[in-house]
Amino acid sequence: MTQEMFSNATEEFHYGSELQGRGHMTRLDTFVGLSILLLASGAVMVGFLNLYVIKKLSIFHNSFGVLWVSRTIGEIGANLPNIFYAGPVTIFQPKDIDPTVGIVAWTVAFFFGFESCIMVQSVSVNRMIAVCSPLNYDYIFSRRVTGILITITWCAAALVIVLYYVIPCSLLGYSPQYHEYLFIKCSADYGRDYSLFATIGNRGCFAMCSCALIMDVTTLSKIIQIKFTNKAVARESTFRRNVRFFAQTAFQNITMMGTLVFQVLANNSKESGREEYFILAYDTLILTQLNNGLALVLFNPEVHELLGLNFWRLRKKTPTVIPHSTTVAVGSFANVIKLDN
Repeated sequence: MTQEMFSNATEEFHYGSELQGRGHMTRLDTFVGLSILLLASGAVMVGFLNLYVIKKLSIFHNSFGVLWVSRTIGEIGANLPNIFYAGPVTIFQPKDIDPTVGIVAWTVAFFFGFESCIMVQSVSVNRMIAVCSPLNYDYIFSRRVTGILITITWCAAALVIVLYYVIPCSLLGYSPQYHEYLFIKCSADYGRDYSLFATIGNRGCFAMCSCALIMDVTTLSKIIQIKFTNKAVARESTFRRNVRFFAQTAFQNITMMGTLVFQVLANNSKESGREEYFILAYDTLILTQLNNGLALVLFNPEVHELLGLNFWRLRKKTPTVIPHSTTVAVGSFANVIKLDN
C-alpha cells in the first residue's frame, strides 16, 4: 500500500499520517515503549512456557488443553508485533514511516488476538460443561468437536480481517504518537474519525466477554452447590481439578473486561481526546494476555511440581522411628524402614 497524498482548500492531506512518529522522544514515549516491550516479551515467554507445560503434563491432554494451546498460540502471535514494531517505534518516534508497516503490525496482532479472545470464551464454555454437566462433557467436547471449533475460530479471525480490508475506510494501524492502534482516514474531508467496523467489533467483544462472565458465575454457583450438598464429589481429584481450571479461566475474563472498557472508550479514534485511554487500552490488553498465561502456572500444583516451584513442600522432616517394618512418610515421599527387635 503506497502513501497517497491529497489536498483541499485548507490543508495538505497525507494518507497514514496518524501512523507517524512525532520526530523526537519524550519521557512518556520511552516509558510506554519500554512497558510494551517488557509486557509483550513476558507474555510471549509465558506463552511458550504454557505450551511446554501442556505437552509435559497429561492432565492437560484433553479438550481443555487443546483449546488452551490454541488460545496461547493466538496470544504469542498477537504480541510479536509489539516486540518487533510497536515497542521500538514508540520509544524512538521515527517520522516518514511507510503506513503499510503500521497496518501490517495491526493486521497480525488483530488476527491472532481475535482468535485468542474467542478461544477464551470457548474455554469458559468448556469449564461450565465440565462442572455443570460432567456426564455430557466427553460427548460435547469430543476430539472431533474440539477440532472443528478451533478450525472455525481461526477461519472467523481470517474472515474478520478480510472484512476490514474490503469495507471502505475501516483500516487501523499502530500510531507511535498515540500509543494505540488508530483509525486511518481515507481523505481530508472524510466525515468521521473512527472505524465503524472497529466500533462494532469493540462493543461486540465487550458483549461477548460479558456473556463469558455470566457463564463463569453459573459455573461458580454450581461449584458452591456441590461443595455444600455433595461432599464426596467435592473431595474427588477430578472435581478439584475442574475447579482450578475454572479459576484460571474466570481470572482472565475479569482482567479482560477491564481492558475492554478502555478499548470501548478509546475506540481507536483520535477524537476520544484522552491519551490515558489509549495507553491503558493498549497496555492492559498485553497485561491481560500475560495474566492469562500466568494463570495456568499459578492455579495448578502439578505445574508447580513440574517447574520446581513447590520445593518448600519437599523439605525433609525428621523421621519418626517406629518398631517393626512400617512405612514412614518423609516429606512427600515414603520410605520403608526395617528395624530389628
